Amino acid sequence: MNKKLLAQVITLSIPIAFSAYIQADDNLTDLTQGDPFFYTSDQNIEADNKQRELLGIGRPNKTHSQIPHLPVYYGYMNTNSTYRFVNVVEQVFTMIGEGKHGLWRVQENGTVREYLKAGAEGLAPGADLTAKSTQTIIAENYSSYLPSESWSGYKYPDQKLNKIGKLNFIDLPITHPKYKGKYAKHQPVDLPNWYCTMSGNDYAYAKQAMDFSFKQKGANQVGPLGKRAGLDINENFTNVLRLNQMEDGRSWVNIAEKNGDKINVKWEAIDESKTNAEYYIVERPFFNTPYLFVTAVYDNNDNTDHSYVRPEGPYYEAIKDKAINLKTTVTAQPRFHLESGEEGKAVGLPIYGVHHPDRAVYGAGGACPLKGGDWGRYPDTSGGSGFPTNYEEVTPLCDSVLVDLKFFANLDGRDWNDPNKYLANAGVGTKEVTYNVQSGTYGEFTDPYNTERGVKNEQSQYVPKEVTLIYDEIAEPVSYVANPNLDLSAIMVPSETTTCRPVIHATLDKEFTK
Repeated sequence: MNKKLLAQVITLSIPIAFSAYIQADDNLTDLTQGDPFFYTSDQNIEADNKQRELLGIGRPNKTHSQIPHLPVYYGYMNTNSTYRFVNVVEQVFTMIGEGKHGLWRVQENGTVREYLKAGAEGLAPGADLTAKSTQTIIAENYSSYLPSESWSGYKYPDQKLNKIGKLNFIDLPITHPKYKGKYAKHQPVDLPNWYCTMSGNDYAYAKQAMDFSFKQKGANQVGPLGKRAGLDINENFTNVLRLNQMEDGRSWVNIAEKNGDKINVKWEAIDESKTNAEYYIVERPFFNTPYLFVTAVYDNNDNTDHSYVRPEGPYYEAIKDKAINLKTTVTAQPRFHLESGEEGKAVGLPIYGVHHPDRAVYGAGGACPLKGGDWGRYPDTSGGSGFPTNYEEVTPLCDSVLVDLKFFANLDGRDWNDPNKYLANAGVGTKEVTYNVQSGTYGEFTDPYNTERGVKNEQSQYVPKEVTLIYDEIAEPVSYVANPNLDLSAIMVPSETTTCRPVIHATLDKEFTK
């Protein structure tokens, strides 16, 4: 199928608010023209160039101190014509977008939703998901992510059965045998994460930068709060990169006062010395296509406002005897400690978000879903605020928390305040490094102001042909995991009309029985 026809077919299967797709241009998808070492593209060391002793012949790939060059990537993503920029330079990832971006609260329920593969044998309603007789069918015929099926791999909540009466999806606790004990020692998933969409599907214009970043040593390292939010359950979160806010970045909580239909909104900065916070950019299948989301996890030092586990279901039954002091009631409006020294209860808004004054004009809704659970058929009022693995009773509190999109991450997992990182002996790998120099006496004053007064330079000295420095330690040079060549020719990217989240067109529903 040619690209033009493919674009027409895809356009017919999505709603008008998401229909203005364009084919990804091979150059635009990577602003470095596919060359992460573009900055040396104009250099070539010839055989008669004496620098060949340091750099070799041809295009250089290292510094004079033998430290390898590192790849550079530039990318961007957007929703609602609002752009975020991601860069990778010297193994430092930065993400800078708009300030005070609204977040919604969702909470993982300790399960994984597995979808029936196309053409596979499914389970009958009421099947025992823990029985030995069902394990082969579950292992072979259901999956949390079906990349080859794209949008059609997702099934709406009201499409529980397929046309022959088999289960289109099943929900498995993370303790299920399918996961082979991977999460047997996982702490209770008891914290929400506050999230919002950063990209359109497939995020083509940031694909190279993000794929590279997710492959580095510092990626997919989840902190203690993130684990309690379930961000390390990779059946749900396919890639995770923990972020640090830059110095002037903040999270903000709304402590509004309601006056009938009018709300006096007021956001104040959160004190992260008392309300702990972790930030991430995550990749997660959404409608069975990969999207990028920004996610924050919070927890107070002095109370359990944010904590909750539903006291029912297979996940609770699996952990209730192992966990201590599980909090089994939801705090509707959790408190946050503020930099002002006060506490504030999070006040959610009934609108979609403060940066969305008129989504209704293009048929994308505009109200807050006001409950957790599968996004489903939003803007139909039955839709939830997130994913099928979310608790319905943990409500989104839309835009009660705002976050400044001003983040960075060290992709090699090592901070720059390490006294041994980036030292010049890293390239040669020895404590002793001998420097070859042009010998002679250096530093003798010749300015009459000094010579006529007989002033001598105390630092003047004879420098021999070789000078040896002895370093305290040997630290490996900063390195990287290479990014494979990506075939971006088939990726469809949304235009400026993109919404934060897709709503699949009803024409995709025909093969299913509601």
